[in-house]
Amino acid sequence: MEFEFKRDMFGDTVKAQFSMGHEAVGAWLEQECVNQPERVTRLLKQIKLLQANELEQLELLGAEYSLFLNQEEAKVIANHLLHQVEDELEPDFHLYQDESMAMSGLEDFQVMLESFQQFASKG
Repeated sequence: MEFEFKRDMFGDTVKAQFSMGHEAVGAWLEQECVNQPERVTRLLKQIKLLQANELEQLELLGAEYSLFLNQEEAKVIANHLLHQVEDELEPDFHLYQDESMAMSGLEDFQVMLESFQQFASKG
């Protein structure tokens, strides 16, 4: 998973750009975390609990995107997809769906969150 964080020209909004197949992670960060640094801090603590086998899984339902973690992977899904049945989707919708869902290993997700936290705190 490749990513880059940038600020808008005024320096007050963080933008997240992710490699193809991981765009949903960037959208999740921008929609659910950019203005809530405490959410990232809490999430990093919960990831440590997952890694220490003190927690089996975690679900964070957001306004636009939801995050699902277990001891091995992280999955970000746009909320509108949570209500779709695979058989009901039209063939052309699968391309759009690819931009609305992403998965990564838990450690890669943790590294990305730590990088995001560091970038966002520099203001």
